[in-house]
Formats: sequence, C-alpha cells, structure tokens
Amino acid sequence: MKLEEIKLQTSPFLERYLNGDEDAASFFDYKEPFNNRDFLTRQQELKYYTFPRDELTEYLSSYNQKIGTSDKTLNNIQKLKSSDGLAVVGGQQAGLLTGPLLVIYKCISTIQLAKQAEKELGVPVAPVFWIAGEDHDMDEINHVMVPKNDTAKKISLKAASSVKSSASLWQWNPDDVKPWLQDVFRSFGETAFTNDFLAQTESYLYESDSIVTFFAKLLSHWFSDEGLILLDSGDPEFKKLQSEYLEKMIRNNLDIDQAFRLQTKNLNDKGFNDPIEVQENNAHLFYTKNGERILLFRNEYGFTSKEKDFTISEDELLKEAALYSEKFSNNVVTRPLMQEFLLPVLSFIAGPGEISYWASLGKVFRHFDRKMPVVMPRLSITLVPQRIKGLLDSKKLNAEQVIMEGTEKYKRDWFDENRPVETNDSIETVKSDIAKSYSQLVKLAEEIDPKLLPVAELNLNRILSEIDYMEQKMEQRVRKKVKVPLAEYDEIMLELKPGGVLQERVWNVYQFMNEEGSYLIKDLLEFPFCFNEKHKIVFL
Repeated sequence: MKLEEIKLQTSPFLERYLNGDEDAASFFDYKEPFNNRDFLTRQQELKYYTFPRDELTEYLSSYNQKIGTSDKTLNNIQKLKSSDGLAVVGGQQAGLLTGPLLVIYKCISTIQLAKQAEKELGVPVAPVFWIAGEDHDMDEINHVMVPKNDTAKKISLKAASSVKSSASLWQWNPDDVKPWLQDVFRSFGETAFTNDFLAQTESYLYESDSIVTFFAKLLSHWFSDEGLILLDSGDPEFKKLQSEYLEKMIRNNLDIDQAFRLQTKNLNDKGFNDPIEVQENNAHLFYTKNGERILLFRNEYGFTSKEKDFTISEDELLKEAALYSEKFSNNVVTRPLMQEFLLPVLSFIAGPGEISYWASLGKVFRHFDRKMPVVMPRLSITLVPQRIKGLLDSKKLNAEQVIMEGTEKYKRDWFDENRPVETNDSIETVKSDIAKSYSQLVKLAEEIDPKLLPVAELNLNRILSEIDYMEQKMEQRVRKKVKVPLAEYDEIMLELKPGGVLQERVWNVYQFMNEEGSYLIKDLLEFPFCFNEKHKIVFL
C-alpha cells in the first residue's frame, strides 16, 4: 500500500475550523484538535466529573460478549472502570453490510487515536463506537450502493413495518434478508473471494435479529481484535443507565433549547448556516409510544407531539423517565450530552457534518458546567485499486486530479486530440457510386439476356455486403480507439468519485474486499495514518 495526502476542499465551516480560523474555532472548547496539549488539558478536566463506570462496564461487557468479541475488547472495557480511564468515541447509524466506507474509517480513526492518546498521556484510553440504534430513519440505512451500468445503483431492503421505531427494534427474518444479500454480492461481481465472503456474511445474518445486531456483529468481526468496544444506544439495557440524565434533560429542557438556539444565532452572526434545523419549542427528546418514536415539543401543558395527537405533562414524563427509560431516546442535540454524562470522553471522532453541528452545542454543554471534548476530524480516505491505478497511468492522470476536478475535462481534451475520422458519409458515398456504376452493368446484362438480372442483383448485394463488412471492421477500430478509452475515464470517475461525491460516502467496504481480499481492513488498521487536515489517497 502507498499513501498520498492532499488538501481537499470540504464544507466551508470545516475548512475554516481546520485552518485555525478564529471565528470557527471560537465555537469549540478545544480549538486545536491536532495539538497534544488539548488532550492533556481535557484529561485533567475529566478528573472533576463522575461517571457510572461500574454499571457502564458491566453493560459493555455483556453487550459485546453477546455480539461476539475478543479478549482485547473485554480488556479495553475494563480500562473504563479505572478512575483515570478515558474514551475516544466515534459513532454512526447502523448501516447494512457496515454502511458506506466512512463507517470503516470512523472505526479505524477511533482505534488509532485511542492508541496514540494512551501512549502520549500514560493513562488507559479505550476506543468506543456508539451505534445510533435509536435512529428511525430507515431510508438512510436500508440499502447498499453498487456500481451498475456506469452509475451507482441503490439496492434497498424493504422494511418489515412502516412504523417509525428505533432501528434496534426493527426485527427481521433472516430468510427474508438473504435474497437481498445475495443480490448485493452478485452486483459486486464474482471473484476468488466472493463465495467465502458471502458464506461468512450469511452466517452473521442468521445470528442477527435486527439490522443493528447485524451491523454490530460485522464490526465486531473486523475490529474486535483491535479492541474496539461497541454499544447500541437503542438497547433497552443501555437505556437503563440513562434515567438520571434523562430527568436532567427534562427539567432543563427549556434551557437546553435556548442554549442551542442562542449558539445557532451566534453561528449565523459569524456568517455560518444552521447546521441543525431549528424548530420552535423542540424538546430534543424522543418518546416511544405503541412502538412509534415521537419527537417531543414543549407546550403549555408540558410536552406534545408535532401533530399534537399526543400530550404528556412534565411530571408524567419525569415518572416515565425514572421507570421506563427504554421509552426515551435523544436527538442530535441531546445525544452528545448523554454521551458526555455516561462516558469519560477524551475526544469525539467526527465527520464534516458532525463537526458543523457540534459547533452549535457549546452553550448546551456549558449549561451543565461541562466542556465539549476534543472534536477530532475522522480520517478521510479514497481507495485506489490496482486496476484503477493502471487506468490512471494510461491516461497520464493522477488520483488527486480526479478527486479535485473529476474526469470530464480530461475526457473532452482527449477526444479533441483523438477525434476519429467520420466513416458514415464516406461509406454511403461509396455505396452510391457503386450502385450508379453497377447500373450500367445491369443494363448490359439485360441486353445480353434478361435472365441475368437476378444474378446481377445478387452480385450487387454481395458487393454491398462486403462494404458493410468493411464498415463493421472500421467501426470496431473506431470503437477500440475512441469509445473504450472514453469509457475508461467514466470507470475511473465512478470508482473514485461516484456522482461527484467522495468515494467514502457511497461505496461499501465489501465491494473492495471482494476485489482485494479480506486483508484490506487489517492493512488499513496497521497503516500509520496521521491525524491532520489532509485527505488520504491509499493505493492498494
């Protein structure tokens, strides 16, 4: 494997944050994520807080053993039991077949940063991956994108129910999912690795009762040997740890919303867009009733649904939180806060969108006399298989050009330099000339003997068919000379920047392992990536 790094234009906010812009950095408590001093300061700060370490480690041990784990992961869980134990946390919704590549990169980022921090700080640091199992937006997670006919095709799995329940509660029958899984692997194309991968994945499928369990088992398979700890935020057992903090969020609900809205206004005042939709009286908590997840809003009676077909008083909601914490879940504003209450978070691994919305949370944390952790941009990677590297070399292109500019310009330039000779007009002219000249021969044949006319016509057709044959041969040469190279530009673009979007947001890791082999994730884990503002290009 070979590595190149490039400075990539990202979202305007992230770019300014990474470049040390004072306006962007002012929204974070730790303003230099790549500076080790911020980690030391955060370590000292966390000494003043208490966490439910015993209950947390008991839950994490139970959950990770249930999904299948390693001794290294169980040892890392025990690090969190220690009074000086810290966590590096990343997270994502549970996607099918682990979701897009960026999920894999979040896992790798979480593991690598935890190792680095432990070495530098001299205290136990555990990598934790927070699966957002309480999320109910199935359209975001119920599919895998595959290359098909020069485009990215979505292969979706139909939900068993239309009720907006948490993904953790979306139970399925593996027999219903198996045809979908086989369809996805067929779309990847058959290689020497396909059958083994499919058999292995099917075995995990039949051990899984939901999309979240399937997701967790696959991540555990690939990362438990590195000690990655998984938790499912939608797991009722995990929610039992949250009652005390849910009560805080309910009692302080107006303050949380006002702090969020004020910080969002501050972002606007400095020229940044709203990273999260601002809704009047949003309680930033979900409540589950009859299996459906309802976003709560404050009103004069306490809390209500958006449609106002459900109402509950604050006192009743507090009782529910104390007795039935499994009915509650957080939204994008309160989830980081719940994470802060439960885990000694040294650093949070974030993608571009997450960094933008964390910028709106500073005053929410401050209301509870907390600071945000060090918000670290995740590793951003583009994989370049050998097949694509060969095509790039043949076009005298490099991966950076494709990622930054696409291939359309280079494709046009090549066509202008290699524009083929037009054959259609010439062929038709030749056919016309032959037919005209041949007509004289037909007249002569008719004068000699009218019975020669069918022979003359047959002979003309034979001559024209030979010209058609020549035309086909010329067209094949044109196609080989022009159409195939042009299609290769499209193939490069589809692989590296499908639809003009970074590869990591579209393609699935199994697509690449199907081509490269199972060692791919292991090699990426062992690669000494540097946490900086640069995008990584990895040549396989």
